[in-house]
Amino acid sequence: MFNGNHEYAAKDRLKDGTAVIVRAIKASDKDLLQQLMKDVSAESRYFRFFCAKKVLTSQELKYFTELDFDSHIGLIVSLCDKKETPIAVGRYITQTEDEVSGEGKAGAELALLVGEDYQRQGIGNILLDHLAQIAITKGVSEFVCYIMPENSKMLSFLRHSKYPTNRLKRSASVISMTVDLNSENKSA
Repeated sequence: MFNGNHEYAAKDRLKDGTAVIVRAIKASDKDLLQQLMKDVSAESRYFRFFCAKKVLTSQELKYFTELDFDSHIGLIVSLCDKKETPIAVGRYITQTEDEVSGEGKAGAELALLVGEDYQRQGIGNILLDHLAQIAITKGVSEFVCYIMPENSKMLSFLRHSKYPTNRLKRSASVISMTVDLNSENKSA
């Protein structure tokens, strides 16, 4: 699964039974990441990047694909076809204690982007689980998510995930939520 050579790879299945590969993002994935950006809706791109964006710049592609796999972990989910059609991407970037909940927990900022045709198929949960497994081995105990209040899909996804969540603060433009990786069981 995961080793120091950034070769994380695992097979998984969507709710409809479609086989997918979840693997570490590599520097050579720039075209796949750009394709995913083109395939998702303008709304999904806006909710992910907090601005209107059609494509990633070359500098952004480098940042999102040339990862250290220590403080910046990224995974891509692809169909098991010859083209490795990208359908989702997720990442976390570690943060200082003050940037997270301030409760002495080691945290990381989480971001996900799932293609419209594959939403509600369990990809968010697949990515969250794989990223959480890696994060826990690296001493990260919680993810923090910055979400636009209008992004009801992401808010609902987090509230219904198997990990406990906590809303930290809300402004007119951003909701901050934490995802506790130390417990998979939510209290009712």
